[in-house]
Amino acid sequence: MSEPSAAAAPFIARAADAGVTVGSSLAAGDLRVDLSEYEATLHGHPVTLSPRQVELLALFLAEPGRVWSRDQLHWVCWADTSPSRRVDVQLCRIRAKVGPGLFRNVRDRGWALRVPVALERQAS
Repeated sequence: MSEPSAAAAPFIARAADAGVTVGSSLAAGDLRVDLSEYEATLHGHPVTLSPRQVELLALFLAEPGRVWSRDQLHWVCWADTSPSRRVDVQLCRIRAKVGPGLFRNVRDRGWALRVPVALERQAS
């Protein structure tokens, strides 16, 4: 297994502060994230995600079922807790690329990875 990239170090440190151990390679079903290359694959096919989208997905894959609040996701991925909807926007973009059933909304708390992960490849 390869090491996470140097670019991932601040993200991994903030994830550790949030109590999450993020490895360089994470998977749930046929969805995989590789932090050494900042890449994601679904059913063995590459999924084009931004670095922040890869980090968001890595957090959810590291602890499937954990509910993440908007503030927690802001802190771990952006080192910021200012009020904004960027988490919502990025999760929407991930859903569009990976599948609408990926996350579940937990009213007044945040989002969690839907377990078990059963995804259909989206048309590009």
